[in-house]
Amino acid sequence: MKVEGGCHCGLLRYEAEIGEGPFKILDCDCSICSMSGYLHLIIPESRFRLLDGKQDSTTYRFGSGKARHIFCSQCGIKSFYRPRSHPEGISLNLRCIDDWQDLTVEISPFDGRSA
Repeated sequence: MKVEGGCHCGLLRYEAEIGEGPFKILDCDCSICSMSGYLHLIIPESRFRLLDGKQDSTTYRFGSGKARHIFCSQCGIKSFYRPRSHPEGISLNLRCIDDWQDLTVEISPFDGRSA
């Protein structure tokens, strides 16, 4: 299944091949994910394509610096990023996928504080 998504203002847009549901969503308890309400759908990087907005994004790193948190420089929304826990993958924010409410999902806790 192919989906599209992006940030709040629409400057960042992507498409991704996410397979077939039900989709395993991780609800991470690390400091940044718990504060922002980020819900992870992790896919291989090869199944992700940024359509628009590379020049409109900014990257934030903290802690080990391994994760690349990519935000829209205009609206501040993180619709996708490269997680430390899955360095060969891309994490899509479930809430930033167009029509995400139509997907069948299974949300599981993820211990990002200890990972």
